[in-house]
Amino acid sequence: MIKESLEMYNRHLIKIVMLSVLLVIPFTLFCYFATYYLYQQLTNDQYPNLYALFFIVVNFTLIIPVFRRLAITDVEDDEYPSVVELLYEFIKHFGVILFLTIPFYIIGILGSSLFFIPTFLCFSMILLIPFYVSHNGVKDILRYAGRTMRNENIILFLDWLVILSVQALVWGGIMVAFANFENNFYVYGIARAILNSFVFPLLIFYLTFRYHNNNESV
Repeated sequence: MIKESLEMYNRHLIKIVMLSVLLVIPFTLFCYFATYYLYQQLTNDQYPNLYALFFIVVNFTLIIPVFRRLAITDVEDDEYPSVVELLYEFIKHFGVILFLTIPFYIIGILGSSLFFIPTFLCFSMILLIPFYVSHNGVKDILRYAGRTMRNENIILFLDWLVILSVQALVWGGIMVAFANFENNFYVYGIARAILNSFVFPLLIFYLTFRYHNNNESV
């Protein structure tokens, strides 16, 4: 699946660059500056880390429908959507994903005291929901996501390790590379956004190969 993801990435490189400039980079910068603002405004007893983690999570999950649509049309040999149509995927599913993510995120954070089992389950649902958001109705979205989580629980754990490892490498690499810059706050944010624009599509293509069912509708 890694090979297929790379091949798909190369086929759609121009479109990926356009989507990165129009969506991924601006949205990542928004999440990054929002996180910084929260750290500036909130005290330690207001748990700014939990809000920061939420922005990191939605920074990835809200982008998924855009590149998922592109990946599915490629797999099924359908007519490729335009950049405008792909941007519309972000707008169309933004509210539903956010609406479902917030309660699962809260339950996952509160469940961290129970050996992180509820945390893993809730965050797995948060990851899967964007891949089934094209279904009509919240009930169908949750049903498909829940069924996948039940059938692919070990694979989900491995996929979380892949996502976290990639994110850790990106963050660590940026911090080391720009540690000596005087204005490293802005440089780090821009570098983070640019790297996300390259890493996110590849991760989403890979996950789409994992969870896409050929019988599902786009």
